[in-house]
Amino acid sequence: MTDTSGQHAKLWKSLQELAEGQTAARDALLEALLDAPNPASALTELAVHAAGSPAARAALTAHHEDPKWSKWLPLHLQEFTAVFPEDARFHQPLAQALLDSGWAGAHLQALQASPEGSVPAARALVAGLNAIAEEAAAWLARLPALKARLGGSLHVLQVQALNRVEALLGSLQGRKVLEVGPQEGGLLLELLRLEADAFGIDLGPQIQHPRIITGDFLLTALPGPFELIVATAVFESSSCARGEPDSDARNNSPAVLRRFHELTAPGGLVVLENVMFPIPFSRAEAEAAGFEVVLSRLPAINLRTGGRSCVLKRS
Repeated sequence: MTDTSGQHAKLWKSLQELAEGQTAARDALLEALLDAPNPASALTELAVHAAGSPAARAALTAHHEDPKWSKWLPLHLQEFTAVFPEDARFHQPLAQALLDSGWAGAHLQALQASPEGSVPAARALVAGLNAIAEEAAAWLARLPALKARLGGSLHVLQVQALNRVEALLGSLQGRKVLEVGPQEGGLLLELLRLEADAFGIDLGPQIQHPRIITGDFLLTALPGPFELIVATAVFESSSCARGEPDSDARNNSPAVLRRFHELTAPGGLVVLENVMFPIPFSRAEAEAAGFEVVLSRLPAINLRTGGRSCVLKRS
């Protein structure tokens, strides 16, 4: 299924016709969906290109027509509530998580059950795709605030992390925070500007600052415990995501999780934002290490290339 407005409109029309009881539309609809390499991605793409109320459609269409932000924020690759009721698959690239979620498979199985049974199945799918479109439009309403924070010393992944942190914690004033890998110091300086009691740890910091400690996160003594640990594009590993050993100890998930737990105060948070690879540990591993996985839905700009995010709360 190619990414053209005409094909999306045709497929959406067939789905609506089936939902209205026109079972003749079933076979062509199933053929198109079953032929897609990733049916879940195909369905979320259909939702953001064809479903939703007129107001949602106007917002979504305007976003698709923006060459920069339609690329930076690919709407069909988001963590929609209908697909992911819980944050369970951050150790996978989003496209693979969609494929493995079982969400699309359940809908397609219901559509295939029988011609008569396909009608209520189509109605359920229409409702689900409309919900996805409305959620995507609601995310777009938050995009101007994200854009307003860009520029200066903050790059987009840092803004995304900061927005996620503030959505969970509110004001950072007085909170003890550790940034892992501050590099040029943009996020750390912003944390200090927001009056957080913030420190950074980096193997090779690119600025000199009294709040940046040079050293290895896993080994260096740090002034914890911290109410928040945040890292952007630091703990990334494609090999850990496949369950294979990793040559870089910083991406060894048991060691990283133990260190997070050691440095985080009870009830404190760990916020990770990745740009190229998934998180190098699974939900089950995080829970076994003494963390609760916190559901934190925000529009994510980095999912096209495989990056994921997660929020952990120390028990």
